[in-house]
Amino acid sequence: MICRYIAVDWGSTNLRAWLFQGEECLQSRQSEAGVTRLNGKTPEAVLADITDGWRSEGTPVVMAGMVGSNAGWKIAPYLPCPARFSDLSSHLMTVKPGVYIVPGMSIDSDDNHNVMRGEETQLLGLAA
Repeated sequence: MICRYIAVDWGSTNLRAWLFQGEECLQSRQSEAGVTRLNGKTPEAVLADITDGWRSEGTPVVMAGMVGSNAGWKIAPYLPCPARFSDLSSHLMTVKPGVYIVPGMSIDSDDNHNVMRGEETQLLGLAA
């Protein structure tokens, strides 16, 4: 059985979604409804709009980006670097059944304070 899922990159100013069947992207959509531009809608309503017609019973949604920040839908705490792929998957933040936020990653040392979320997380997914 080939897994069907929805991948979402939800940043501050833009939202991009892809419908996958296994490794094949079947469709993609984008919107200017970033987490800071919801125009009075709830994150749940915006997600329903951009994935309209895609969510059959049990189709998981995996989101990354500012959607997991304090300005987003639900805070997904950063994981400290270095981390393994399995660390990311075991720390998915459940928003509601079947809808998850991938945590960002952070480096926090005396001389280096940096975070990764969004595009960087997409690259990790590509490598997995």
